[in-house]
Amino acid sequence: MARLIYRTKTIVNSKDADLNGKVYAKAVTTETLSFQDFIEHVISHGSVYDRGTVQGIMLQMVDCMKELMLDSKKIWLGDLGVFYLSLKNKSAADLDSFNINDNVVGVRVKFRANQGKTAGLDSKSIRKQAKFINIEVLNGIKKEKEEGEGEGEGDGGGDNQNP
Repeated sequence: MARLIYRTKTIVNSKDADLNGKVYAKAVTTETLSFQDFIEHVISHGSVYDRGTVQGIMLQMVDCMKELMLDSKKIWLGDLGVFYLSLKNKSAADLDSFNINDNVVGVRVKFRANQGKTAGLDSKSIRKQAKFINIEVLNGIKKEKEEGEGEGEGDGGGDNQNP
């Protein structure tokens, strides 16, 4: 059964005094899948294509995405979302002192998930599907609350917080 593992975090020493002592949920990652593991997972869903074909398509997709983004294009992948580039800058005092080679210190690949209802990647859809479990319950430190007692219920808070 799929479950979204979380831990709770109490904010201390925040620059915003109103946040001190507040508790938020933070998602816990249990594993990072390799490219090969992800391909195997895709194939396990009944793909008619073999591992080599899926891998080749995905590698070609990455190459093409890089090429197109470097040509100042965004790539909208339907239900998945949009990939695009943004620049990390070091500010210049004025326009005359701005130099692209000195002031742009990085180029980042950005992703914005499709927020349309058909994709199911919007925050409300994901929230409705999420089955939460506290990391302390998994580790035997804490007993699981009875259903309806608040564990995994409600808005979840902290979604737009950055504690």
